Order: sequence, then structure tokens, then C-alpha cells
Amino acid sequence: MSIIRQDLSTKDWTIFAVERSKRPKDFKQDSPDKKDTTHLDDCPFCKGNENKTPKELFRISGNGSWLIRVVPNKYPALNPRQELNYSVGRHISGPYLNMEGIGSHEVIIESPRHNDTIRSLDLGHLEKVLFTYKQRYKELSKNENYQLIIIFRNHGARAGTSLEHPHSQLIATPFVTSYIRNKLYEAQRYFDDFGKCVYCEMINYEKRAKKRLVYENDKFISFCPYAAVVPYHIIILPKDHQSCFSEIEDSDIKYFADSLKKIFTKLHKLLGNFDYNYVIDSAPPDKFGEKHYHWHLEILPRLTTRAGFEIGSGVYINTILPEDCAGYLREN
Repeated sequence: MSIIRQDLSTKDWTIFAVERSKRPKDFKQDSPDKKDTTHLDDCPFCKGNENKTPKELFRISGNGSWLIRVVPNKYPALNPRQELNYSVGRHISGPYLNMEGIGSHEVIIESPRHNDTIRSLDLGHLEKVLFTYKQRYKELSKNENYQLIIIFRNHGARAGTSLEHPHSQLIATPFVTSYIRNKLYEAQRYFDDFGKCVYCEMINYEKRAKKRLVYENDKFISFCPYAAVVPYHIIILPKDHQSCFSEIEDSDIKYFADSLKKIFTKLHKLLGNFDYNYVIDSAPPDKFGEKHYHWHLEILPRLTTRAGFEIGSGVYINTILPEDCAGYLREN
């Protein structure tokens, strides 16, 4: 019999077709590991090819070279305006609304080595990557046009990546998407009803229940969501309430890095070199300090393909319960 579960934070539903339940080996992808080389002559992100990228925005140096670079995306979804006081206007065209494609689209080059991965980076280096995320988030938050800032990482062809070199991206938009608005609305509604943050409630419950818990340290907790939308869907949250990603203390970034590295090591043992997306889901910059929202990172492995019902309904069908996923991951 199938099971239908609701996500407490969004009110969205997921169908678990448990009669088609799968074990880790059924999801394991045979995508080849990264090329066994630290450098490619034609890769614009490799050390020595800095002239192949747009002008650098930020860098962290060490060992006589750069460790992390941030550059504008060469083919951006949105473009910045030079005037800091420029206001993005809305325009009417018949019954339709439009605005200029003003925003920011940056690439965080995570390592000078071509074949690095999240799990291969040493903890100190991964901490610097996450510190860079925070610095760029804070810098772009100063622009009042930027209402939403999304930091994300695509890995593998199924996840939409075009360059193999380890990198993340950041896009700042002049609007808040309906997806985020819905999450903010549901979080606010839960707070109005119960006087508590819905994410803090989930953290407290998952810590006690332990069925979906994957890993925790002093500052962060990782678990498979109750209504996980895909196999091995994982959410990583700070235990202390923080609505906006920029609220993370610098001293806590090492715990965030520890969680991320542990989770990817576990996933790789089970799934091989799998394709995935991860995204940092944060309240908009102007919602800094809100009591009802709680930033988090979501990992979405690309192990299955959305089909007609899912596209037409917006409801996901998952073939494995999150309790089973968490159990397999805890064993690794």
C-alpha cells in the first residue's frame, strides 16, 4: 500500500510508492568519477587559466596561490547595474508584468584542483568555501534591489552542470519567488498558530525520534525529511534558530563543513558518483532575525526522473521511505 505524507513546512504532499521500494544498490549510479587529474588545459576554472574567466570579485589565498575564487558567470541569468542606487521598475505590457533582468550571477570556484569533490576537500578548505558563501551573501545583501539570494551547487549532467571543475553558484534576484513565498507563508502561519518555528519543531522531533536522523554535531543536524521528495533527500539545519544564512556565526562554519563532508561521504559510499543539486534555502536578506523562518541546506540526489503525473500535479512520487534512507546512511 502507498503512503501519502505532508511536508509540515510547505503543506506539499509526497506519495511513497513503497511496493516499489528500492535498496541503495538499485540507485547506485555508474557515472565515472572525475578525471584523475588536477589540471586541464582547456578548463577555465583550473589554476593558470585565470585569464579565461571574467574579472575576479573575491578570493581566498594560501600556499602561494589562490584556494577559492569568485567570478561573475560568463553567461549570466541576470546582470548587475553599475549604479548602486538604481531601482528596478515593473512595467505593464497589456495584461502582463515584466521588469529588467537586473540581478547578480556569480560562480564560486571551490578549488584550483580539477578533480576535487565535496568529500575530497579537507575540512579546513571546505570551511573556507562556506565562509566564501557567507561573505558573498552579505556583500550582495547590501544592494536593495536584490530581494532574494540563492546559493546552489549542481553536480553531474542530470543536475544541469556543464563544467566538471568543482564550483557553486549564487544568483541574486529582484523578486522573491512564489516557491520561497509559500515557504515563508507556511512558516509564518505555523508561528501564528503555535508560537514556534516550524523548523525548530522538526529539529526537536527528529532528534527524539531518531528514525530519520542521519548525522548531528554540536551545532548542526542532518536528517531525511518526513515527506522527502526524492530518494536520499537530506536537509541540514543549524540547531540554533537563524532565519537568514548571513546569521551563521563564523565560529560555527566549521560545524556546517563537518556536516556537509560527513553527509557526502556517506552518500558516496551508498550511491557512487551520483548526480545531485544542493541549495541553501534562506529567508530574504530583509527578513534577517525573523522568528518564524529557519535557513537550511537541502541535498536532492538526481536518482530518478520526474514523469507526467509529477509534472502535471506538482506531487512527487518517491519509491523509498526516508526512514530506510536514513538507516542505510547511518550504517555508512
